[in-house]
Amino acid sequence: MSILGIGEATAAMLIADIPELGTLGNRQVAALAGLAPVTRQSGKWQGKSFIRGGRFHVRNALYMPVLIAMRHKP
Repeated sequence: MSILGIGEATAAMLIADIPELGTLGNRQVAALAGLAPVTRQSGKWQGKSFIRGGRFHVRNALYMPVLIAMRHKP
């Protein structure tokens, strides 16, 4: 809850849905939440980066706190 935008409800949801929070690094947690971009490329062909996979409920629950944080701390 020390992070701007994260309240009691979001913190409780994160603890419930990502019990691995204290043991993983930032990139691994972002991948679990489905927030890490995945780049599609093979050999010389380069596609676009997009976000996919991860835990759907975590990604949805973080949407509003991220908007709050972006507004108050650009």
